[in-house]
Amino acid sequence: MTDKVYDVVIIGGGPAGFTSGIYTAREKLDTVLLEKSMTGGLPNVTDLIENYPGFPEGIAGPELMQKFRRQA
Repeated sequence: MTDKVYDVVIIGGGPAGFTSGIYTAREKLDTVLLEKSMTGGLPNVTDLIENYPGFPEGIAGPELMQKFRRQA
């Protein structure tokens, strides 16, 4: 097994972790994101997220997290 060195290690795969990954990718930093279960966090089990910028009618939590995954 070889050891891999990363510029950034992100702990937690919720919205904040994905956002951090977006910013480190912009800077072309070698990044790994660690999550103990499913990425996306609590929004994955939330039927409707209201008052989120860009979605005035609300958005389903899993749909929002899918958008985060694609961008990250």
